[in-house]
Amino acid sequence: MKKRKHSLFIWIASGTVLLCLILFLVPFFWGAPVFMLLKSDLFSGYTKAGIIRLYRPASPQIIREHVHLYNGGVRPVTFRPGPVLIPGKGYNYTDSLGLILSKAFYEEARPFDNGLALVMEHSLYGMINRRGHWVVRPAYDTLITFSGVIIGVRGNEHAVTDRKGHIKIPLSPGNITFIYNGKRIPFLVRSLPDDSFEVIDGRGTHKGGGPYDTLVLRDDSFFVRRKGLWGALDGDGTLVIPVVYDSIGRYQPDLYTVRKNGMEGLHLPGHTEPLIPVRYEKADVCTPSTYRVLLDGHYGLLDKNAGSLIEPVYDTIYFHHDREWIVTGDHGRYALRHTRNLEYPSEFFDYIGPCREGMTIVRNGNGYGVLSEKGEVVVTPQYDSIRNYSHRVAVVYHNEQYGVVDDKGAFTIPFSLKLVEIYDFSDDMALAAQLNMMSTRIRKQYGFIDKKGNTVIPFVYEDGHRLFSNGLAGVRFSGSWGFIDRSGKRIIPFLYDTVSVFSHGKSQVVYHGQILTIDTQGRNLK
Repeated sequence: MKKRKHSLFIWIASGTVLLCLILFLVPFFWGAPVFMLLKSDLFSGYTKAGIIRLYRPASPQIIREHVHLYNGGVRPVTFRPGPVLIPGKGYNYTDSLGLILSKAFYEEARPFDNGLALVMEHSLYGMINRRGHWVVRPAYDTLITFSGVIIGVRGNEHAVTDRKGHIKIPLSPGNITFIYNGKRIPFLVRSLPDDSFEVIDGRGTHKGGGPYDTLVLRDDSFFVRRKGLWGALDGDGTLVIPVVYDSIGRYQPDLYTVRKNGMEGLHLPGHTEPLIPVRYEKADVCTPSTYRVLLDGHYGLLDKNAGSLIEPVYDTIYFHHDREWIVTGDHGRYALRHTRNLEYPSEFFDYIGPCREGMTIVRNGNGYGVLSEKGEVVVTPQYDSIRNYSHRVAVVYHNEQYGVVDDKGAFTIPFSLKLVEIYDFSDDMALAAQLNMMSTRIRKQYGFIDKKGNTVIPFVYEDGHRLFSNGLAGVRFSGSWGFIDRSGKRIIPFLYDTVSVFSHGKSQVVYHGQILTIDTQGRNLK
């Protein structure tokens, strides 16, 4: 008997499933049932739109032509999706086919924004989703969407819900807004009865650390004050610097300068205590792994954990090159040092220049010399002058003679009386001058040389630009200026009183007192 009952149940269940399957499949082959469903008042426009998408009973154009049959006689003026006024009923929404989507009608309806739309019912605002379901019931004078939440306003009271309608902050006194002093901010602030405020993030969650009495937006940072002391918030409204300082500023994206009782330190966001204690006259970053501090008018150096590397005893400490090379100076004596090897300097200089192409010009009592990128002596200090390196060589001047030294310390052009001027190299060439001893009056003549002193462009010019630009250099010949290329070929005739270096294919020239602009072919540009 039990076996028969079990078999009967299986037959009934199978029959039901088969019937449902037939009812589901038939409209794919026979459109009449679909149009019956579309004309029915049992379904909303959202459901009818789903039926059309599933069964595709006709083309979109035909659906639009007969849409009044599925809308209770209403035919939209346009077929743009969005709010529509139905005379005698109120506002609703239509899709691109003209279907009226909801059975409910509203006193006012706004366009959808990120899946939500503001509507009015019984003179109060609520918010619906694209299915026409209430997310926020109509109970407010207005609703404002912000980030992941919705702000509800009724009279002098405000509430916050998430985008699913879950209440995060119940309706209560106090303004909640994302505008502060006329500027939009990335989190919410809620005013309190004593004119202070607290912070709410974009998810409607109260942030700790408040309340605050002032918010200042500066340097892409949010500084807050409470009882005369300052701290900082991040873009989510989280307190990242405690409110304990007399003043605060953004030093780097991940570092703040803080001051208290006239002293300064550095504070990392998210830490309760400062990285560099607030006991220095000045604190800043020296190298990627060290900090420079000033105390009693003297500079010292701290490591990345604020441990002392150099006591504050120097007149100056500053970053020099690479990542960890610094200069320390005291009473006019300077040393180049590495932060990982800070024993007392073995050599001091009167002058340490900037690092150019890995080379540093220095000077002591014997004269100028050169140090390598590792602080080793490449050229022993002994010369009257050395210019900064350019294209791996530097011009040296000594005893009224010029020479050129490479980055190994070897002279590529030895000292001689032949060249009376040498300018910095550019693209392996440099402007230089010789004395013309054959003329009636001794005078300089200019040309271009390579790094070994070979003549590239003959010494026949009265003056010239120090480098080529846009492939050309201005030179003067017989009292007038023109342009030559790197091979010495004349490109623009010698016509001008003066010429400027080419920039972006243009040069300003003076021709008989008139200022003109020419291109690299010498053509006048208006």
